[in-house]
Amino acid sequence: MPYMRVSLTKTLTIEQKKVLYDGLGAALSLIPGKEPFMLIADIEDGKTIFSGGRPQENFAFVDARYFSKFEFHVKKAFTQGVFKTIQDVVGTPKECISMTILEMSTWGGFGNLADEYYADPDI
Repeated sequence: MPYMRVSLTKTLTIEQKKVLYDGLGAALSLIPGKEPFMLIADIEDGKTIFSGGRPQENFAFVDARYFSKFEFHVKKAFTQGVFKTIQDVVGTPKECISMTILEMSTWGGFGNLADEYYADPDI
């Protein structure tokens, strides 16, 4: 399942977190084969985040992880969707948002393991 940890300096209401989650899911759907309902999101608000040697008042950091690899233009559209969602919901300007993307070849979930390069032989 795709996972995103969103760390924010601002504090959100539960309603704002739900709108943020929905927007992140919509951005995720820009990746082929990924659907909004698949998203696992850890939204951490009210954080103290330092950048440039000083604490930031309106800053966001996103750690996104998902199964498989995708072309640059797909990752760029996804990134822009995430940035726009954070701008719209939280009010954080894109210049104050940073993001990492980790593309994983293995992923465990629902009691099983998926591997992009290996499958158990049928027994």
